[in-house]
Amino acid sequence: MLRGGRGGRFASQALALGGGGGRAAAAGARAPGVGVAGSFPPTPPSSRAAAGASAGAASGGEPAPGPAEPCPEPGAPRGAAPGEEHRRLGRVQCTDTAVARARLHENSLRALLACSTMSAKSAISKEIFAPLDERMLGAVQVKRRTKKKIPFLATGGQGEYLTYICLSVTNKKPTQASITKVKQFEGSTSFVRRSQWMLEQLRQVNGIDPNRDSAEFDLLFENAFDQWVASTASEKCTFFQILHHTCQRYLTDRKPEFINCQSKIMGGNSILHSAADSVTSAVQKASQALNERGERLGRAEEKTEDMKNSAQQFAETAHKLAMKHKC
Repeated sequence: MLRGGRGGRFASQALALGGGGGRAAAAGARAPGVGVAGSFPPTPPSSRAAAGASAGAASGGEPAPGPAEPCPEPGAPRGAAPGEEHRRLGRVQCTDTAVARARLHENSLRALLACSTMSAKSAISKEIFAPLDERMLGAVQVKRRTKKKIPFLATGGQGEYLTYICLSVTNKKPTQASITKVKQFEGSTSFVRRSQWMLEQLRQVNGIDPNRDSAEFDLLFENAFDQWVASTASEKCTFFQILHHTCQRYLTDRKPEFINCQSKIMGGNSILHSAADSVTSAVQKASQALNERGERLGRAEEKTEDMKNSAQQFAETAHKLAMKHKC
């Protein structure tokens, strides 16, 4: 009773002072089971936040702030965990990097393939055609579009190989053009001549699709028919342009039929016509430069001759004067 009364007096004094904390202290003093102030049990953080909110509401003010929640990262969607947006952006960046690396690798492979093809064509020209006094005009690396039927089981094969279709002409007159199949077997650096047809035996060249760049084509001869796929569509287009120009130049009576081919192959803007135009233009410019140089040299010779005559006349006149004064 004494403690309760003394606590009541303390609460009355605090209430008289007019503080909200006094009212809270009086309420705490009147709470049952409460003794000395230092005897309160520890309060968990959640209970402290709730108590602070209720105390603020009781005093008529704003709720006391609870424990701070982590702020979402910039650009993160609502409800996303911290770091989730960064992880997502990291995945996007990794994906873009992988795509760029894949494209770079693909371009490198194409460049490497083009270089190896050019070196192979140069080697074919030196090994196969140069010893026979022939000149290779063009070649295309191919593989069969359909498997060739073999009537018996072949044994002792030489393994995998690369196939090239080559177009060549003889250096001796009269010029003869031919199409030759050349192979390079796996593990070998040399090339082997296989089938060969004269250009007169070619009956049809089929480009398969005239509306798009396609690597597929067919060659029809008098006694053979092959279905091929070139290594690239551009290589096939270049070979077709050379083949068409060669047929127009060296065949007079019976020319092969070009079907399902793009217009740029037979058009006037082929690489051969462009090369011929550039060579003609270069020759004309060189001839014009030589003519101009010849004219300048001719004028210089005329001036030199005039100067020579003038020098001789001056020498004769000086000699006459010297002889006159000597006498």
